[in-house]
Amino acid sequence: MPRELIHRFELDGKRFAMDPESCFCFECDAASWDVLEYFPQVSVNRIFHLLREKHSEKELSEVIGELEWLRATKSILSAGKPEDLKKQFEVEHGLKRLTVQLPSEEPQRVEAKRGWFGRGATVISNPARSLGQSAVDILLARAEQQKELQLEFLEESYVRRPDLIAELCDTALRAARLADKSLTVAVNVSDLKLKNLPPSLQGHHLSATLEVRDPQQVSDHLRALGRGAPDTLARLVKVLQPDADGVTGRIIVQPRHADFGNAVEDLDKAGFTTIELDLDGAYVANPSLKPSDMLEGLSQSAVYYAQCLLKHHYFRLDPIASLFWRIYDGAPLRRADPAATNELAVDEKGDVYPSPRFFGLEEFRCGSIAEGRIDREKLAPFDDLGSPTTAVCRTCWARNLCGGGASIVHFRLGGSIRAPHGPWCDAQRAWMASAIAAFHVLSSEGVNFTRVYHNLTRNAKPSFFTMVRAAFRMTVGMRPIEESDAPMLVRWENWNDAAYFVFNETGILMATKYDREMDSLHPQGIEQELILQHRDGQAFGLLKIRPDRVPGIAHAWVYIRDEKDYRSDSVRKGFRTLLKEAGGQQSIRRLTVPATEKETALQDFLLSLGFERAGVHREALFLHGKYHNVPLFILELTRL
Repeated sequence: MPRELIHRFELDGKRFAMDPESCFCFECDAASWDVLEYFPQVSVNRIFHLLREKHSEKELSEVIGELEWLRATKSILSAGKPEDLKKQFEVEHGLKRLTVQLPSEEPQRVEAKRGWFGRGATVISNPARSLGQSAVDILLARAEQQKELQLEFLEESYVRRPDLIAELCDTALRAARLADKSLTVAVNVSDLKLKNLPPSLQGHHLSATLEVRDPQQVSDHLRALGRGAPDTLARLVKVLQPDADGVTGRIIVQPRHADFGNAVEDLDKAGFTTIELDLDGAYVANPSLKPSDMLEGLSQSAVYYAQCLLKHHYFRLDPIASLFWRIYDGAPLRRADPAATNELAVDEKGDVYPSPRFFGLEEFRCGSIAEGRIDREKLAPFDDLGSPTTAVCRTCWARNLCGGGASIVHFRLGGSIRAPHGPWCDAQRAWMASAIAAFHVLSSEGVNFTRVYHNLTRNAKPSFFTMVRAAFRMTVGMRPIEESDAPMLVRWENWNDAAYFVFNETGILMATKYDREMDSLHPQGIEQELILQHRDGQAFGLLKIRPDRVPGIAHAWVYIRDEKDYRSDSVRKGFRTLLKEAGGQQSIRRLTVPATEKETALQDFLLSLGFERAGVHREALFLHGKYHNVPLFILELTRL
């Protein structure tokens, strides 16, 4: 079966389309649904001929125009350069994550053999310290070009030796700095014994992970998870979410049966801000679980999460939040499982495995610290994991949302690390389709996905094209100014005394076509000037954003051609979402917008978006032979 270029599906009476390669998706109306049956394989004239009885020529033109615009921005149907296609099949080596299971043996005093001239020396043997130090050496030695590393220690029920782990963490953090690496150390405590659990959590496996970047804080926070660790959810919340920089924690629920649908709600009400549903671990621990039976609990969790986001109650719920971000960002995930390429694990005996989920499976044992070796041949079979190199994934529409799944899950369910289990794949596609539908409901209601995103990662920021893609889903769109816009912009700007054109460094009332062409071809590097447009592609205004020298502050200018659009509810709602996206993309906290005294429609528009009057620049504008005051409006984007 040939791969779909654009995948279409229906769910709960709604229609959706998705580019399987870019992961960009959108909701379809009747016209776009019918056009996508033929687009892009069939010529435009042929599409007009085939659909002329069902839709008007204007409707079809608008749909095709939107699709071609998405193609031009490389949101859909991007062919990619040959070198980019080649990279899909290249394996990114370099260790990013190492998990260590410290031995439970206590330190022992060992007397060395008597020498020629004296008594034997007493030596303290500490297997846990030796294993931990060897693990640090492995991580740094095999990191290669990787810069962001994680070292995780596994404990059961509570942290038995917080001081030793703190010492190992301090050693690892210092060694990483010397190697010019950024290291996060984590401690995972499995099989938590908590009292008074709600019914939704009973019978499931609970664990907690604490991540620390500051070596000065490791010991204190680990002691809170030591002997006599928190025995209730309320106490665990305080430990995992301390009021301290560089320390984050999450609670992990590994379902052991299909009844887990209310677990997320109960954990949210308990106060946890980062929650993970460990579905992969559930199948590893209990391969008899049916993926289809797990769908109901996952669906309940997703519905509750969506309801919280609609109320602007933001927290992180994995794997749902991560999937929402991939849909929002349009970033394909070609390989979800880092086992053996970017991840290794060391058990308490010092044996090395592709990941901690493979512990105890002798056929996957790939090395030993005691033997001082890691067998590359044992790791090689994992190089071919992921959607680009798995035959059944190549024709699956969800291949770049799923990333091929986890090798250990495929092995537990089907006996092979490379062949995905059919029923598991069916369940994956079902819940991902539901997630796409839920995402569009959230997007249409103005959920700030940039804030959700900031709960997912500390480092990267959404790209400009993420803003463009997000804008496509809204009633108001935006795009960069192009050379072809010059004639329209000249008409708009000539003798126009709106603040957008006159309250700037030049302060002129007229621009030539040449000026505008130069503006579009050579924009100022610190500015972003964008065309505002309706969903039908018709331009109706301009937005310009310029960051200030003070971090987090920016200046913006707004101009809408027709005053009635200032009063439009759809424009106001769409523009508010654009401001959220712009704030997230630029890390802007405060935005200042000028409006001349005569621009009352613009002033009312800004106030409706949540801007506040912030005073005036007195006699700041010389126009028509006299000086004018310029009112200023300020918006705190963090309040949106």
